[in-house]
Amino acid sequence: MALFQELDVDGTYHTVQWFFYDRYPVIKRRSGAWDDYSSPSLDGMPKAPSAGNTSEQSMIQHSEYASAYYAVQYAVGGCSRDSQIIIKGKYLGNLSDAEVRERLLINGNGAFRRRVKKACCEFADCIDPACEKFHVKRGNGDLIPKLRRYISPHA
Repeated sequence: MALFQELDVDGTYHTVQWFFYDRYPVIKRRSGAWDDYSSPSLDGMPKAPSAGNTSEQSMIQHSEYASAYYAVQYAVGGCSRDSQIIIKGKYLGNLSDAEVRERLLINGNGAFRRRVKKACCEFADCIDPACEKFHVKRGNGDLIPKLRRYISPHA
């Protein structure tokens, strides 16, 4: 049995892409960070009583999503320069592949695809300590699932 499992680059790449296209937009919206980060505010007006404390639940949920948002931003900052350009452009900035290639001064799809996969693997490595720093719960049903995939030793 090996001390370290071998990383499944393609599996990690697909999982990170899924995260940025499916899960991250929800985190961004619910954190209130769609333009510039803002804290939730209360208007001070009295409300009719309701069952439970929905204001408190709303603030807790906002806090959890904000922590996840900050963890993602922090993790991107831990990646290499080229990987940051790729993640910020392709996944966070919705730039086309051609625009990102131009920023990296890369010609050809093969070299670009290799760098995108590398960027996704770097992000998957950086998100774990970022989640610890910002106290983001981890798991399959949580905001930020485990993104690294490993090659099964029985395959």
